[in-house]
Formats: sequence, structure tokens, C-alpha cells
Amino acid sequence: MKTNPLPALLAASLLVSALTLPTAALAFTEVARGSLTLSTTGRVAYDSNLMGNATGQGDTVFTLAPTLNYNRAAGLGSISASAGVAVNRYVDLTSLNSDDITSSLRIALPTPDGARQQGAITAGYTDTSDIDETVGERIRSKTWRTGFSGTYRAGTRTDLRTNFNYSDTTRGSALSSSSGPGIPAGVARESTQWGGGAGFDYNGFLGGFGLSGDYRYSDTQSSAATIAGSSIDQASHSVSSGLFYRFTSGLRASADVGYRWIDRSATETASGQTNNNGMTFGIKLDGPFLPASRFPKLKSSFSIGLEKGQSLGINDTGSTTVVGNISLAWQARERTALTISASRSQGLSSGNQSSVDNTVRLGATQRIGERTSLSATLGQDWNSYPGTGRSDRRSRGGLNLGYSLNKNWQTGAAYSATLSSSSSAKFDYDRHLVSAFVACTF
Repeated sequence: MKTNPLPALLAASLLVSALTLPTAALAFTEVARGSLTLSTTGRVAYDSNLMGNATGQGDTVFTLAPTLNYNRAAGLGSISASAGVAVNRYVDLTSLNSDDITSSLRIALPTPDGARQQGAITAGYTDTSDIDETVGERIRSKTWRTGFSGTYRAGTRTDLRTNFNYSDTTRGSALSSSSGPGIPAGVARESTQWGGGAGFDYNGFLGGFGLSGDYRYSDTQSSAATIAGSSIDQASHSVSSGLFYRFTSGLRASADVGYRWIDRSATETASGQTNNNGMTFGIKLDGPFLPASRFPKLKSSFSIGLEKGQSLGINDTGSTTVVGNISLAWQARERTALTISASRSQGLSSGNQSSVDNTVRLGATQRIGERTSLSATLGQDWNSYPGTGRSDRRSRGGLNLGYSLNKNWQTGAAYSATLSSSSSAKFDYDRHLVSAFVACTF
């Protein structure tokens, strides 16, 4: 392929300009009792597989990414916000050039001990190009998100809680063209999900036990994926009640029973069934499983339960699945930390397919001297899609080296690898990513 040097020269000139700006141009600023900082990162990377499938090509990409951050922790609450753009320019595959936008906002109520109310409001917008491993394509997606969660202590024994969330995503091909973005095969162009819930905890019920009750609602709308051939239009309601017990270590055990009903489009299943109703049962453990008093260098968390999906994919009849996660962090030495984690969850892919996702991760971090840090990760993912029978397995590994030049400047390099195998030939591929960066924060 003939190489066009213009994008690389343009990105390099932008990077040099950003890194040679006078310090005063990026000076720290205080606004309304909060800190405003600007972080600028210049990165060069080689990605051996830009599409995440068996036919993906490799290329070198130059990135310039300025990000504005605002943090305030004063008065009645805290505010954190960020907005940034990543200008990506490819050397050969110029049709993948992109300007990726990310922004987020979080406003939280105070959380001191004894506070009667706690909560947070979140919002965000992204317009980015990235690999979607569930469909094996690089996708351009624009997503709006907002949410709220809060608790209120209504009495000495009663806690009330509520939550709400909304997301709207528009997808297209990451390949630019004069006619506008197309849509890769098997991808739903439009997806909208919103839901909410309310519940209560009553402590001191039947001795040391507590009584809980919950109601949840979700609504999912998704346009037809070109392979699945059907859109998703469904609403889900669920109610449940049960008992829980809190151990002194912070671990919470609970059991509940309830009922869930889903109304859905007749085209979503081969049988044409428009509802999916039935009893639900749950057994769950949440919290640290190792007491900090006996294991001061270990931090642990554990959660396991039975779950029926709130949103069902094409031809998914809504079976009950074991879900949960476990994590353990060990501060072995002052400069050495080790982590291990595992999780199992279920969700809805951008191809309108239900998925069951299993993940195992190992990690290690080592500080070398006062300025250098080294970290490594190893992991394995297993993903299955009951509606189609497809199953994927991905082995992952990564190595990161960072060096702090001073309090404002950092540099580093990274390598990561993904080895994917699947029951579908499209998802058999290897991906290697090598990168180096320079960043400044003022």
C-alpha cells in the first residue's frame, strides 16, 4: 500500500506544538472553589489489527489528546467533570482518521458518617471509534448517558433507595466516506435503554435480620441488526422481597423471591412469543470476605447470585444465570501490589444478542525508585451467545512502563496482546498493540 506521509507529519507537528507551549498557557486555574486542569497527551502506536476480526489490517496511528478536568470537593457536595478530544491520524488507513470526543459529569451529595441522604447524578457523551468485540468490527458510536442513584434514611431502621438510568446510542462504520457512515453487518444502528427502580431496607426484623423489597423497570428499543433480522422492543417489570443479614465483617447475605414479566415484540423469538413471565429466586453474598483486622494488607470483595436478564436478546427465552464477581488486592510490600479478580455477568450486545461473559484477571504493579512504575496484566475471557450458539475465548496480556519527569510531565510505553479463538472463523485473530506517549498536566 502506498504511504501518504501527510497525516503523520500533521500529527507530529501538532504534538510538537502542544509539548512546546509555554507553561503559562496551560497554567493551573481555580474556579468556584474547584481546581481546573488541562492534560495533554501525545501518543504514537502501532496496532496490528484495527478491525478486531480475522481480516483486520495493521497501521501506525498518531494521537493528540487534550482533556480539561474540573474537580470540586467543598460545601454540600462534590463535582467532577471532564471534556476532551482525541485527534487520531493514521499513516496508511486514512479512512479511519477520527476526532473522538468524550465528556462526563458527576455531582454527588455529601457522604459523612450519619448523613441521612446520599446520592449522585451522572451524565456523559461520547463520540468515538473503537473495536466492538461482540460483532468483530470497528464501530463509530455516539452515546448519551445519564443516571441518578440515591438513598434516604427515613428512620432508625428504615432506608429508602431509588435509581434511574438512560442511554441512547447511534452506531455506524468507523470507515469515513463521502456518503456518510454505513453500518457493519450484524450491528444495530440505534439502541435506547432506560430504566429505574425503588426499594427499601428495614433493619432489625426477626432479630438480627433485615427485610428488603424492590421494584425495577426497564425499557429497551433497538433497531434491527442486519444479520439477526429483527429489532428489539421490550419492557420489563420485576418485584421482589426477601431477608438479609449483615455480618460484622461487612459481608451481607440475602435471599429473595419475586416475579418478573416482560412484554416483547413477536419477531424477537422463533416461536413468536410476546411475553416472558415467571417467578424469580435470588441468593446473594456481597462485601469483603476477609476481615481487615486480621488481614490488614488484603482488600477483598465478593458477590454471587442468581439473575434473569432485564433485557433479552434475539431468541433468548430468559433463563436464570449465576452471576457475580470476586476480587483480592494484596499490598505485598510498600512498592509492590498484586491483584486477582474474576467475574461472570450477562448483557445485551450491539448485535441484539444476549451474552454471558466470564473474565479472570491477574495484575501486578511495582514502583522502581521515586519516578518509575511497572505494571503487568494477564487475563482470560470466555463469551457465549445463547441465541446463536457462538462462543469466543480471548487471552490477554499487557505490560506498561511509566516514568515521571517531574510533577507536570510523564512519559511511558506499553505493549498489549489479544489472542482470540471462536466457534466462528471471523473471530479467530491475534492483535498486538505497541505505544509510547508523553503527557503534561497543568
